[in-house]
Amino acid sequence: MVENLDVLLSVAEISVAFAGFAGIITAVAGRSDGGWDPGNLTRFRLMITSSLSATVMSLMPYVFLLNSDQVNWNWSVGILGVFMLFSSTIWIRSFVLGRKNLNNYVSSGISLMAVSATLAQLVALTDFVVADLGIYFLGVFCLFIQSCIAFFRLVTEAILRPGSSD
Repeated sequence: MVENLDVLLSVAEISVAFAGFAGIITAVAGRSDGGWDPGNLTRFRLMITSSLSATVMSLMPYVFLLNSDQVNWNWSVGILGVFMLFSSTIWIRSFVLGRKNLNNYVSSGISLMAVSATLAQLVALTDFVVADLGIYFLGVFCLFIQSCIAFFRLVTEAILRPGSSD
C-alpha cells in the first residue's frame, strides 16, 4: 500500500525553488560592496541548507519504495530525527555565535521550532506517538519553514536595506 506522498513532492519542488532563488540573491546582493555581513551570511547558509535538507528528506521515503510497496516510517522518522538533531545543534550554535548580527526573536523562534520538530521525531521512535507520514511531514515542514523564514529575512536585510549593514 503506497500512501499519499504527493505533499512531500510538493515540498521538495518548492524547496528547490528557494535554493535557486538563493543564487539570484547572491548575484544581486553581492554586487554592491563585494561582501556580506555575518548576519546575511548566516541567513544565506540557513536558507541553502534548509532548502536542500527539505528536498532530500522529502524524497527519502521514496527510497523505501524502490524495493517494497510500503514506506518504513520508523526508519524514515529515525533518519530524519537524527539529521534534525545534528542540524539543530549546529544552527543553534551558529545563532548564539552570531547573535550580535541577527534578530534574536527570529533566531529563538527558528531554534524553538527546530527543537520541537526534532523532539517529535525522536518521541515517535519510542512508540509513544505513531511514526507515520504526519510525524515525518512535521519534520520536513519545519525544514521548509526555516528556509522560508531565512529567505524572507535575507531578502529584507540584503536587498531592501543594503545600507543597513554599514
